[in-house]
Amino acid sequence: MTTTVPHAYTTGKKLKMRRSFFLCALATIGPAALAAQATPTPKRDSAARADSVSRADSIALVRELEQMQASPQTDTSEVRTSTGTGGPSNPRLIPDISAIGDVIADFSPKGSTQEGGRRFDIREVELALSSAVDPYFRADFILGISDLEGIAIEEAYITATALPWQTAARIGRFHMPFGKQNTTHRAELQTIAYPHVIQNFLGPEGSKGTGLWFSKVLAPFGFYQELLLTAVDNFVESDDELLAAEPSNKDIGGLGYSARLRNYLDLSESTNLELSGSAATMRRAQAIDCDPALDCLRSDEVNAVNARQTLIGADLTFRWRPLQQGLYKSFILQAEVMRQVNERSDALDRASLPGEFAGPRRDATGLYVFSRYQMSRRTYLGARYDWVQDPFSDSEPAEGSLKAASAYLQFFPSEFSKLALGFERQFAEGDRKGLNRLILQSTFAVGPHRPHPF
Repeated sequence: MTTTVPHAYTTGKKLKMRRSFFLCALATIGPAALAAQATPTPKRDSAARADSVSRADSIALVRELEQMQASPQTDTSEVRTSTGTGGPSNPRLIPDISAIGDVIADFSPKGSTQEGGRRFDIREVELALSSAVDPYFRADFILGISDLEGIAIEEAYITATALPWQTAARIGRFHMPFGKQNTTHRAELQTIAYPHVIQNFLGPEGSKGTGLWFSKVLAPFGFYQELLLTAVDNFVESDDELLAAEPSNKDIGGLGYSARLRNYLDLSESTNLELSGSAATMRRAQAIDCDPALDCLRSDEVNAVNARQTLIGADLTFRWRPLQQGLYKSFILQAEVMRQVNERSDALDRASLPGEFAGPRRDATGLYVFSRYQMSRRTYLGARYDWVQDPFSDSEPAEGSLKAASAYLQFFPSEFSKLALGFERQFAEGDRKGLNRLILQSTFAVGPHRPHPF
């Protein structure tokens, strides 16, 4: 069994041995050299040359020992251990690595309501790496691992951290800064799943885009504001089976653009209010139903057409946290409304359609209201109400709407783990049947705890 010797102890022992060797050398060589210089005796030529060489070697050795004593070589780059010789290491060059597991147990009375149809499922594992690239940039990578999608790039971007005038910029893939909850990863939500308006308008896992991101902090009116602008390839995932005559991003105008203005106000020492507005627009492929009287395959199996889709949203967040009991009491009230504006068939070139337009038939509106009260240091009780119109429905808006009410009980053993029990009731409306959902969620994190969006 090999024992690792502490580096400081080894270095000190080396210095002591060098000092002892230095003193012994001075005691042995010094008097002889000085005596030879003070009282030289006549010798034969060969003996004189040998004595001269000896004195020169002695003086050189003394000078070398003096130099070693003045500048001791402390070997900091190599340390002999039981596993060999270790090289130089800089902890600042090692990225922060963390992982979050999201496990779901679905006890709904009419079977599992999860996408994969399982009662127990690891919904996703997120692996995150974050590190400073240099004094000017920071890199973040987040990979999502699931049974359904395999390994997917959730986020991967580089942030410029040294820009002037309180600005920041990113390039890569990121969660779109549209609305309030879309910027939060699903495992870190204050509920078990995104509100239905986000799932229906942006996607089951929220909206992500690959492109440019810019933000600037303002305070012209005595309170903080933040302006966020993005330009991405697209911010809503399209069906891979849809093929339009040309890519939606062929022109610059077909890219996805978004803008968000956040307004933050302190109402008192324990309360604050955030009012924000968002807007986004892009062209995306919408399906076409084949008309038997037409040749739907005449354009290389074109089955979609690019149509513009615009989103407009507003959100409000009220927070209360008393100064004296901030660890044990808090309250959040949050509301968000979105309006989806769709380009419909009457605005498209009918002559270019190889069939009947099967995209959204009208504009749609959705909203949610959410509240959460902190009962103790680790326990929270929350509730949410959802209402979303169906843009594909031919019926009246009231008949084609989703209405749901849900309640949540959360327990945090620590900041690295969470247990949540949620019950949701989706009400029957028109052709939509009622549905009850009972879900238990467990999330756990290892590694550095990454910050949550405020």
